[in-house]
Amino acid sequence: MQSNYLATALMILVGVGFALLLTALAKYIGPRRFNKAKDVPYECGSDVIGSPRARFDVKFYQVAIVFLVFDIETAFLYPWAVKYRDLSCSGALSNGVCGSGVSFFGIGEILVFMGILVVALAYVWRKRAVGWE
Repeated sequence: MQSNYLATALMILVGVGFALLLTALAKYIGPRRFNKAKDVPYECGSDVIGSPRARFDVKFYQVAIVFLVFDIETAFLYPWAVKYRDLSCSGALSNGVCGSGVSFFGIGEILVFMGILVVALAYVWRKRAVGWE
């Protein structure tokens, strides 16, 4: 049983060791040229305006959460798409072909899932969490 994990543990150790080795090489061998211009905050090609501790509008967080919800929705579509043929066959598959009748479970499952997401999108749209101003 231990031999099954030996290769995995070895690869993890090699990966961590390689990362530490490259970090140490960059720190000890890399050039060290300190000057005042390198210490100035710089962001996206322009000088910083205002405090970095400024408060964000709540709408920013709402849009971020909505993005995550619909991003995760896309991630859940992949396993369904892979198993769709198995979900839509009422009997056993033989060589990838449904030998018995077709079941609507596979498409019904995704229609319920997408329906819940459409209701969520309608709610978010109604609350004006997304949209142009």
